[in-house]
Amino acid sequence: PPLAQLHNAAFTNDDLIETMYGPLTQDDPPFATDLQKIIADDPHARITKAVDTESGRIVGWSWWCIYPDAEAHATAAEEARKRGTIPPATSLCPRLYLDYQDLKARMREKWIGIRAVAILQLLAVHPDYQGRGIGTRLLMVGVEEARRLGLPAWLEASEAGYSVYRRCGFYDAERMELDFGKYGLSGMEHVYCMLMDGKQSSISTVDN
Repeated sequence: PPLAQLHNAAFTNDDLIETMYGPLTQDDPPFATDLQKIIADDPHARITKAVDTESGRIVGWSWWCIYPDAEAHATAAEEARKRGTIPPATSLCPRLYLDYQDLKARMREKWIGIRAVAILQLLAVHPDYQGRGIGTRLLMVGVEEARRLGLPAWLEASEAGYSVYRRCGFYDAERMELDFGKYGLSGMEHVYCMLMDGKQSSISTVDN
């Protein structure tokens, strides 16, 4: 599946993703089946693709979920919790996967609760096309939709993507810290929980 393969290429240096889901060189990534089902069945999913007009190649994509009311969000949150209790068969560390999914769910519950909201689930740009503003444009598709509906927006950012989200107006809510030493591995991963209310300007020019 091209979107899943693009995801793996974009996050090839992301230790957290690889440890949770398995080697990022897989031709059929483990989350590809879930992704196909979400695209087909989830009325709140918004998939946007960036295409190289010369080659026709998909070079980036974003997956937003736009929940127009609390009921829609509550249903989706419960489904996500259930999915988060089943690690992929290819996971290099199932316990890390379970702990991260639980921590992510608790952060979302703490900061956004169960209300109408726009959530960026994933944003990926192929390494050959990074640094060209493609990620920003894919991000702003969901931001502008959230703003039109008066919804807050939420995301979890890696250190690699953090500066892009700050420039586009997201602010820090809380930082998740994952100590790989707890799982017999080495290193520390930081994941930034970030928010934007529905009335902020499109691009922030303030560096904090």
